[in-house]
Amino acid sequence: MSIYPKAIVALALLFTVFSQVQAEEKQHSREGARQRPCFSSLDINSDGDINFDEFSSHKLPRGDHETVFANFDSDSNGVISKEEFENHKPPHNKKPKEDRDD
Repeated sequence: MSIYPKAIVALALLFTVFSQVQAEEKQHSREGARQRPCFSSLDINSDGDINFDEFSSHKLPRGDHETVFANFDSDSNGVISKEEFENHKPPHNKKPKEDRDD
């Protein structure tokens, strides 16, 4: 067997291994993403609203508690109702400038 077929086989095996590693990393990153907590887990006293003390007792993946709470509390009454919680859409991560199509 000459060197060219051996090189082709080696490259094919290397490509296969690389592809499998990439797929596994992608799967792990999806599994590792934090899921949004349910309303009842944040409503510690089970009164049907989430006040700031209840909200701030949970760790946030990003942002500060005051800003995130204010974004949820659309009527600015100092509590997050179940409706406000369900209607709130978290902001999407923006693509880095070099990845955007301008």
